[in-house]
Amino acid sequence: MMKFLKENIPFAFLLLFCVGLLAVTIKMNVFRFNNFDFGKFDLGNMTQMVWNTQHGRFMYLTDYFGTNLPRWAMSHVDPILVLFVPLFALVPHPLTLVISQLVLVIFSAVLIYKIANLQFISPVGSLLLSLAYLFYPALGFLLAWTGFHGVTVAIPFFLGAFYVFEYMFKQDSFTKPFLVLFWALVIITMSGKEEASLFVLVFGLFVVFVRKVKHLGYYLIAVSIFWFVATFFVIIPAYSHYRVLGYNKFASSLGINSELANDVISPNFFLSRYSEFGNTYFEVAVNMATHPRQMARVLFGGDKLDNLRMTFEPLLYMPVLGPHLLVMALPELLINYATTASGIGTSEIYNHRISLIIPVLFISTIYGIAFVTKKKRYLVVGLSALVLASNIYTTFKYENPIYLWLSQAISKRISLKVFAKDISIEDNLDALELGQRLRFSPLETNDRDCAQKVVQSIPNDVTVSGPDHLGAHLAKRETYAIFPALFDSAQYVITDVFAEKVARILGVNKSIIRDATARVMKDENYKLVGACSNLFVFERVGLHNKPKLLPIQEKFEYPERVTFEIFQSLTLVDYKLPSVLKRGENTPVDFVYTRRGDNSLDGYVLFLTFINNETRDAYQVANLPSFAINEPTSWTKDNYYIENVEVVIPQHMASGSYRVFIGMDNRVRTRSIYIGDVTID
Repeated sequence: MMKFLKENIPFAFLLLFCVGLLAVTIKMNVFRFNNFDFGKFDLGNMTQMVWNTQHGRFMYLTDYFGTNLPRWAMSHVDPILVLFVPLFALVPHPLTLVISQLVLVIFSAVLIYKIANLQFISPVGSLLLSLAYLFYPALGFLLAWTGFHGVTVAIPFFLGAFYVFEYMFKQDSFTKPFLVLFWALVIITMSGKEEASLFVLVFGLFVVFVRKVKHLGYYLIAVSIFWFVATFFVIIPAYSHYRVLGYNKFASSLGINSELANDVISPNFFLSRYSEFGNTYFEVAVNMATHPRQMARVLFGGDKLDNLRMTFEPLLYMPVLGPHLLVMALPELLINYATTASGIGTSEIYNHRISLIIPVLFISTIYGIAFVTKKKRYLVVGLSALVLASNIYTTFKYENPIYLWLSQAISKRISLKVFAKDISIEDNLDALELGQRLRFSPLETNDRDCAQKVVQSIPNDVTVSGPDHLGAHLAKRETYAIFPALFDSAQYVITDVFAEKVARILGVNKSIIRDATARVMKDENYKLVGACSNLFVFERVGLHNKPKLLPIQEKFEYPERVTFEIFQSLTLVDYKLPSVLKRGENTPVDFVYTRRGDNSLDGYVLFLTFINNETRDAYQVANLPSFAINEPTSWTKDNYYIENVEVVIPQHMASGSYRVFIGMDNRVRTRSIYIGDVTID
């Protein structure tokens, strides 16, 4: 009985710890989802692929440029997602994928425990290393930040394949049921990402040269090489033309020079990350091999040495004690560290690309400890305890979001709730004069309540062009493109005045967003049906009675009625504010401005704020004409600019009396002035 308890209490404790960690990470991810921290890239794409597969379009998604195409056309091959289609059919929600990943990755600690037990025959030592895995800093970022990725959910399958092989080897019994299980786990592992086959390739070398199981090892090597060649030299190039055609159409619609995007039109979208070494697989490989100094500079330049330290330091560099196993991670480390493009972050511990490196680090640590301790229990427990202590220390040092949040939640009793829009007000709103200047919180770049209302307003079966941060919530449809892709054809277009993602990807001026928004505003087929904060919703309703006159006009003369300086010499000289605004109806509100001085207006966005006189609830919305058609920074001094703002008060706003303010904000400085009261009906 005592022996049974001694052997099973550590395992039971591990299971309880996994359950507790799962509960915490589920709560964190639900909060992040409700906070719109997960966007189209990548959780939205993963959800869309699973949803499309469920509806007969195998692994289809909408790419950067608004083209519906197979996943491999975007240079990724991760059919492991198909495993989640049945579960998604039962619970069709993006968080189904996230929670599935949490379960698989957290309970991979059980496989770490089992692998360690094969080497140590020490339940306590196995427990300590399994807990070290759960405290490993990079794992915390995978669980809390990255949403869902095929390469991450491949972790337990890789560990499972390794464990099954080692178990068969220890037992000297390679039975058919275990071999079938082994090959199933290997194939699923390779389906996690296009280069996951490289892990299997080196694993095969381990099987041949270390374990001397040559027949099985040769099969592993052959299968991995076959899949590697198939993914990189057959599948990805064969489908790249879909991406190229889509990009050319996208570039044509926006007037972008398509010849500038060499990475988009190459056989592999991600080859540009290694552009210093060449433009083809062959050039990159040859130049990496023949230019060792350049290779060393790239591998260890910038912050990559820090990233390498943050990868190995938590394990006290013990993976190097098991070099015959650590080599399984070398191809992926090379892929992650050899990038020459800036701002990619593939070598960072915050990046999901570290996923399959983590199990290799722990396997090599286990075997390294077993080697140096000669499997003496007290030494195994001692070194395992040191590894756990190091992981606990570094998990806080590197700000692992799970344990950082947990410690803050315990000490400060943080409540993970999604709050409505809150306006910080320094002045007394009960005694305001017209034109009085106030300092509010700036216009929200991620107004959660606004975003949720926009999501709820979009029908399920329509094509959408919208911002990245709404992409996960609106992914269960055939087409969700990142604006400005499909800005001229989608059934619903959602513009975000602060969106910059596509402009950053293409390396073009962010005015592309403003210009596309202006074209939607002018398009006679689109009608503004909703607006709040930085988001505007247009529906393609066909030709309708849309005003022909542009909603912002420049004049040399204008009879000034008031003189209210908003900020930076930008002055409001007239406005027409209706006394009543009806929810759900388009109501014009006119403003006339002039620029009195030469103060810089770069980056400023004009916006309206409505504050309920009773509840102090606030509603903000950007002025779209002065953002999209003629921005304040381009206005001529002493000329007049008449802006017609089409206000659509959302249905969820409470009726009552509201104070109205017009302001300007550049995300650093913000000011607003009081212009009167309205009744919202």
